[in-house]
Amino acid sequence: MSNIKVFENVSVRKAIMIQVIPAIVSMIFILIYNIADTFFIGQTGDALQVAAVSLATPVYLLFMAIGTLYGIGGTSAISRALGRGESVYAKSVSAFCYWASLFTGIGFIVFFYSCMEFILSWIGVSSQTADFTRLYLETIAWGAPFVLISNSFSNILRAEGKSGKAMLGMIIGTIINIILDPLFILTLDKGIEGAAWATVIGNFISTVYYWFLLTGKTTRLSIAWKDLRISLHLIKEIFSIGFPAALNCILMSVSNIVLNLFLIDYGDIPVAAMGIAMKVCMIVVLLQIGLGQGVQPLLGYCYGARNKKRFQEIIRYTNHLGLIMGIVLTVICYCFAGTIVLASSIRKAYSTMESGLFRYF
Repeated sequence: MSNIKVFENVSVRKAIMIQVIPAIVSMIFILIYNIADTFFIGQTGDALQVAAVSLATPVYLLFMAIGTLYGIGGTSAISRALGRGESVYAKSVSAFCYWASLFTGIGFIVFFYSCMEFILSWIGVSSQTADFTRLYLETIAWGAPFVLISNSFSNILRAEGKSGKAMLGMIIGTIINIILDPLFILTLDKGIEGAAWATVIGNFISTVYYWFLLTGKTTRLSIAWKDLRISLHLIKEIFSIGFPAALNCILMSVSNIVLNLFLIDYGDIPVAAMGIAMKVCMIVVLLQIGLGQGVQPLLGYCYGARNKKRFQEIIRYTNHLGLIMGIVLTVICYCFAGTIVLASSIRKAYSTMESGLFRYF
């Protein structure tokens, strides 16, 4: 089945499932990505290192926010362009998103190394967690370009109907991260620095995978510099859709920082416990985001092709699906929060944080 057939001729329900299931699976692997570091650092029995990862999580969410801006904004612009039959413009958008992600990531590296003290004071580290958090963030900074590119193009590939291949990139990166985490953290005794390097390498491998896909002969997109055509219209199209989507990650980041700033007065253990609890809450958020990201290329293509009837059918079915998902996920998290926390952690550091976790849930 060709990629375009999914957008044009397949029944609405089947087309949504073809696009949405890989997108949701991708979100599950992003969630595993986030939990993996906490899990393996928890095996060291050092709650301060767990707290440091919790403190650094809002900063990592900002990386994801920028990746989402380019990814969701680019996906929307590309799918609408393909619906109108404007393949050259679609290549320009994907090339812009690639190079913008790369240069923004390099900008993050410079900012982190020149303003680290400001960042640490901004996220509210204590004297006990400052060194751990600094080490983690300085290492993670080297992966900023790869985090942005992998997050962008795990979305953008869906714009041409390659939802399965987009999903595979996230799976590869997550598996690499999970393999390297115990090796670096426990076997090589690198602790939180090892967790950061595992994340950097996982995102680098994902980026290499997407690079090979986007330089191959089977894609309608491009990351070539020669296809980059920057215009005010192109930037407006990307940012008008991408920025509202990025706000979700930005606001999650800000809310985490505010919570940590309040909690730090009670010590580092409550900060560590809250970080774990927030990762459990992210299950509902990320899977619902996966639903939205999966259906977006279908909507964009129908909008560009002026297929109003199919557009409305997709909206109607997705709304029902989203409501059902939300209810089911909320019930699961409410009923099994303790089990999820134990499974994701932390067993050696768990007893130190147990009372705080269960008071939260």
